Amino acid sequence: MLKAPAAEIARARGPVPMLVRHQLYSHPAAPVIRTVLTVYDDPSQPLRFESFINVAEQDQYADFAALANQERLVVLFYDEQLRHRLSKLIHAGLDNAIAEMLARAEQVRSAIPAEHYDFGRAKAEVMARTKL
Repeated sequence: MLKAPAAEIARARGPVPMLVRHQLYSHPAAPVIRTVLTVYDDPSQPLRFESFINVAEQDQYADFAALANQERLVVLFYDEQLRHRLSKLIHAGLDNAIAEMLARAEQVRSAIPAEHYDFGRAKAEVMARTKL
């Protein structure tokens, strides 16, 4: 589910190439999985969306792990008033990559003492380093 201004959602209508990329950041405070969806409606200025996974949160972990079994991703676009405006199916092709990424994220997480685990700080630092 993505929230965006209606004008940006309109850019994704029709047969527009899209790419989903997942990246693991092994931050000392917490592992951060960053997902970026790029809409190539304008190759010189593609539209990008990002989301972040905290593997310590069971529901987020389970949702991300489920992607390994999907051939296609369903992307739902909602406008500023949270009205559904567009649905897209994107080829996933991620099977082993998701499981491997989660295994590495778990290794990083298990090495961080619970009292030092800070996903909020790790996410903020990843966001500062990886501007869209």
